[in-house]
Amino acid sequence: METLEIWLVFLTVVLLGCTVHAWRLGNEKRDVAFLGATSVLCGAGAAAVVLL
Repeated sequence: METLEIWLVFLTVVLLGCTVHAWRLGNEKRDVAFLGATSVLCGAGAAAVVLL
């Protein structure tokens, strides 16, 4: 794996963990949705980089 792929996968995992933690703490739905959407976008970027 290249460095960019590793960083994108790492960022995706960290954002996903933050999203789950924020959801468990009871943060506002808007904030949890923003973290989730950002995590999905990073995951999509990681998948695109791996496939290309």
